Amino acid sequence: MSTSEAARILGITPQRVTQLIAQGTLEAARVGRTWIVSPESVERRIRHSSSKGGRPKRGEGRSQRRFMLMNRTHEVAELVYDIDRRSFTHVGDIVDDQRTPLGVLRGRRSTWAASIDAWWRGRGMPGTRANLAGILAEAGVDVPEELVMRNLGLSLSDQYWIRPNSSGLCWEDINFFNNPFEEVSATTMAFSPVTPPAKAHPDNTSDGNLAKRWVVDEGVPTLIKEGGRLDQEPYNELVATRLHQRLLPPDEFVPYHLVGSGAHATSACPCFLSDGEEYVPALYVDRVIPDRPDLNSYQHFVACCESLGVGEVEPSLAKMIVCDDILANADRHWRNFGIVRDVESLVCRMAPVFDTGSSLWCDASLEELAKGEFSFTGKQFEQSPARQLLLVEDMSWFEASDLDGFVDEAIGILEKNPLIQDRLPYVRRSLQRRVNRIVDIREWG
Repeated sequence: MSTSEAARILGITPQRVTQLIAQGTLEAARVGRTWIVSPESVERRIRHSSSKGGRPKRGEGRSQRRFMLMNRTHEVAELVYDIDRRSFTHVGDIVDDQRTPLGVLRGRRSTWAASIDAWWRGRGMPGTRANLAGILAEAGVDVPEELVMRNLGLSLSDQYWIRPNSSGLCWEDINFFNNPFEEVSATTMAFSPVTPPAKAHPDNTSDGNLAKRWVVDEGVPTLIKEGGRLDQEPYNELVATRLHQRLLPPDEFVPYHLVGSGAHATSACPCFLSDGEEYVPALYVDRVIPDRPDLNSYQHFVACCESLGVGEVEPSLAKMIVCDDILANADRHWRNFGIVRDVESLVCRMAPVFDTGSSLWCDASLEELAKGEFSFTGKQFEQSPARQLLLVEDMSWFEASDLDGFVDEAIGILEKNPLIQDRLPYVRRSLQRRVNRIVDIREWG
């Protein structure tokens, strides 16, 4: 067997296997530049370690479980998870370094377990999720990460999951893209490292602050999102869709539609990934190459994308920045934009624009709106919207006439929400000013 296979069986690193060969503890023969290890000597090493007792090997402690990190059908890396500590404590062999989570396993190997753990926690519900305490209480867990473990990491945002050792689980049988959620849950429940085991569901690995849930609509995984205090966010998503339809090609944005009406309407959108793609947030894309002092945050992100072979980076960012500016989107943080990578070919493209609900001053008080145009603070490359617009060097894709009648259309959508009627005159005034501003920038350069 290879040194990697011997290391996997023994629960040690390939480097340690090489040391044991040099010490004569393991029998091996060199073939070219590689060592071929005798299986019999590996078995003897296992028996010797067992008879000695003492400290258990990584992944064999009472509270430890060993997993293989998978990317769709590809084995990626060995992981050890400690149930008592609720964290990953060790990263073993890297089986496929091209399919490790982008921007996560970098720097010193001694920090990889902490990096994987942080990435894993980011796959679950944030601490700011609406009614998080109620969700956790209903599931019988203390923290969102336990819900992620019940899913074995499965989500509708990418193809990563963890396969328990000797489980025999296959991607084709358990992914949420092609299987009913209930069937996935029934298959994975026996292998959940969380006690007591509970249902797996893509809701367990959904990001964002607002309440949301995944359903299957005519065979398509569909995300349903609720609103906040005034239930304006679902209507904002429809307004954003109307704007994107005016300015962008269909493949460059995620379309939303309303479900229900009045104060309790929700928004819905289809999953924008196929079962062979993964969404990589800008937060991780930004880490694929080292920082350079001569590049600002925007230039560095562009360089990271280009290093991955992503095309049309700056035109895509320009369209997103302009649309967000018109809508006063205050929540375009670094998990809300990024790239899409094909798991098999590793070809990358810019992700479509999505999640624009926190716009049109939905979090501003009526008093703030009444004072005049209520601007917003960005969470992307610049906090100042004016400074962020300076990053847009080419607006040839935008025609001023594309926005004719847009303000009236937007207000016509928003006025269907009875909770925000007194806000609409101020929203109209501010939105019209932002449209006029963009038109002037386009016309005067």
